[in-house]
Order: sequence, then C-alpha cells, then structure tokens
Amino acid sequence: MLRFKNLLFVLFIASTLHFIGCDFQQAPNGESQVILDFTTLNLEGGGTEIPIYYSVENGVKGRLPKVTSNVDWIRVKSVTSYAINIIVDPSDVDEERYGFLTIKYEGMPKPVYVHIVQDKQLLNKFRFELVSVDKVSCAVKYTPVENGRPFMANIIDVEYFRQSGITDLNEFIYKEMENYIATAGRYNLTLEELLMERVSPKLIYTDEVVRQYTSMRPGGVYLAYAYGLTLKNNSYTVTTPMHYFVVEIPTAGMYNVSFNISGYNGGSSAEVAIDPKNWSGYYTVQIIPDSSIYYVPNGEVMSEGIINGLMNDFYNRARKAISNGASVEAFLNGSCYQGKKSLNVALSGGNSYMIVVYAVESVSGSIPVMCSVPTIYYL
Repeated sequence: MLRFKNLLFVLFIASTLHFIGCDFQQAPNGESQVILDFTTLNLEGGGTEIPIYYSVENGVKGRLPKVTSNVDWIRVKSVTSYAINIIVDPSDVDEERYGFLTIKYEGMPKPVYVHIVQDKQLLNKFRFELVSVDKVSCAVKYTPVENGRPFMANIIDVEYFRQSGITDLNEFIYKEMENYIATAGRYNLTLEELLMERVSPKLIYTDEVVRQYTSMRPGGVYLAYAYGLTLKNNSYTVTTPMHYFVVEIPTAGMYNVSFNISGYNGGSSAEVAIDPKNWSGYYTVQIIPDSSIYYVPNGEVMSEGIINGLMNDFYNRARKAISNGASVEAFLNGSCYQGKKSLNVALSGGNSYMIVVYAVESVSGSIPVMCSVPTIYYL
C-alpha cells in the first residue's frame, strides 16, 4: 500500500493521494496563464491536506489566483505564490464523490480547474487519541466507530518495519497472526483461546479502550494500530482495513554533564582515563573507529542524527540484555561505569579512533537511556 510505505520511509503519516494526469498549456503572448502540475486528483476516503503547485506565465508580481470549491468537503486553506493548499474532509458516504476547484487569475481569459474524485468512506473506522506520553511510556485511546465488533488494539515500534522489510499492512497482519498461531501451538492452545483468554495484556476489544504502554524507546516512533478481527479456533477473519496513528516518544532530557578524558594510543591498545567530574551516576564508554558511521572527524560537530543513533544503539543493547533476564542494576554494573576509571582497550592497526562518553540513567527501574550529550576524545 503506497500510503503506508511512504510513512515508513519518512516516519510520518504519508499523503493519501495518487496523482493522475497533467496539463501544461502555453499562454498566448500577453495573456496570463496559471499552469498546474496536476489537474485531476484521485483520493482515498480518509481525508487529507494537499498542496497543488502552480506557476503563472505573464503574471503580475504579488498577485495571487482566486480559488473556489464547488463542494463543502473541499476547502481552500491558503494560496501562496507557488501552491494552493486545500483540505479534503474524510468521506461520510458509501459511494465515490466528485468535486472541483475553479482557479481564476486577472488577465487570464478562462479559468482552469482541478477535478477531485474521492473514494467512499473507509469501512469501520477507528479513532485514536494520545492520552499521555513521556520519554518511556504512553497511553492511547482506541475508539471504534461501531461498538460490539471485536478488534485488535496494539502498538509497534516503526523499527520493526525497517528491520523486517514489511511495507504492506496486509502482510503485517498476516505475519502477526502467523506468529500468534505458532505461539498458540507451542502451548497446545487454539488461536482463539490464546488471544481471547490467555494473552496478557489483553489485545482484543469490542468497545472503546485506553491502553497503557511502558518501556518505550526515548525518541522512538511507534504506530498505534487497530483492525477488525473475528476468531474461530485456529481460523481468523480480518473484517476491516488496518488503521494506525503515529506516536512520537520524546527524547530523554539531557543533563549538562561533561567528562574529562585523556588517553594514549599504543597502536594495538590504548590507555584511557575518564573523570566524570560532578556526575555521580552511571556512564558508558564507546571506542569508535574511523570506519564507523558514528565517527566524527576531528574538528567537526557531532550531528543530531549521530547522537540519536548512539542513543538508539545503547537503548537496544540495554533492552536486549534485560529481556534476556538481566536486571537493570546488573546491566548498569556490568556494562557501565561510575566514578573515575582507567581503561585498557584493544585497537586494530591502521585506524583512527575516537572515545565517546555519555551519562546514562534508569528512571524508576525502566530501561536505561542516554541522558547527556556525548563527550568526544580522539586517540
């Protein structure tokens, strides 16, 4: 599905439109002419905001086109010197509908038109509301249009789609249900027994529900999703398209912490001394060669993208250790440091290295996260 695929590429909800047709006309000498990139739009039923880009031949500086709609479900939000921004409301009818924009410009003999066709309303829609969110948790309200019909309500990290390569919602549902069927089989249960009676926290609902999620990845992007589902023994039927809502988890707050670092590169190994100064909590140390995507050449500033990458790598390492049975305290004591430390680290010849040190913490027993901007030292 194109819309969902675009969402995964840019981590935001994608446009719901497909463009069809175009009209490039040459204006006669002396006459103004508005030239549109596209004159026909085919839209899905869910509603959207769309910029329609244009240019003007033989135009007057500072003069904008006048744009009107012939239907109330297409509204002109704004007109700039290069775009006509429109809002198309979600469809509330069970059949395709048609409307158009009329675009006039002073000195242009005839108006030009944008023809808009919108598909029928989406079946059994779900509404989502972000009830609360902080850097490690969130609460999402799921509201079905029609109560009494069972539906799946859950959330998933967008990283799953990147790692799995799944870009189609139907494929995602298939993979999800196959995993549940396999899990049910391991416990000698049917799919229906697993999802309706045994799984905790509960996943299948029939009415409005607020679900609480914890141990979220700071700075992560998640999809809260819902789709209609009926179950019978090991069979299932998906009764609605999958609907989703993007949840962005705030980045963990950064303390004003820096470290004094010194070191000596001995070729095959290095001696590194670290003084956390006024920071009494835990910190982590990474040795990064110049072949790494996280290496920052000496004299350059570490970008936000690299900081986020380091943050995600540390979080994923901590989450994996804890999911494998380690306690938060055991992970911090085994993988991080407190106080002044002198370390001997092995190096590979032929590389330049940088030492990266940053503070980490666990809030109320949650998965530890980066909590200071990294300090860099070059060997």
